Amino acid sequence: MFEAVLNHVNKYATIPVCGMISDYNKVWTNREGVRNLLNMVGKEVKIQGYLVGTYMDRYEDFIKEMVSYKKQGKISSKYKFYQGIEQFLESLESLFTGSCAGKVLIQVK
Repeated sequence: MFEAVLNHVNKYATIPVCGMISDYNKVWTNREGVRNLLNMVGKEVKIQGYLVGTYMDRYEDFIKEMVSYKKQGKISSKYKFYQGIEQFLESLESLFTGSCAGKVLIQVK
């Protein structure tokens, strides 16, 4: 996905980076690379990593804004549902393999 972003990013853009849970448990030499980083030079792009915990003092403002966006239909979420607690391990694994996009939910009766 990052390669696609770099092909279409605006000049002087800042790309925020957070998460990447699918790579947490991989040895760094087994992680996939990005082939078009040269686009960052030509478009003078800045990449900045961040941790959510750094901005916890702004959490209430974030919630208010996101609730407003959700009500206006400006944002939506993707979900992947698993049925039954017996699929817990499969659902957990999907977080670390990148096989899902969005939220992972387990429906339990």
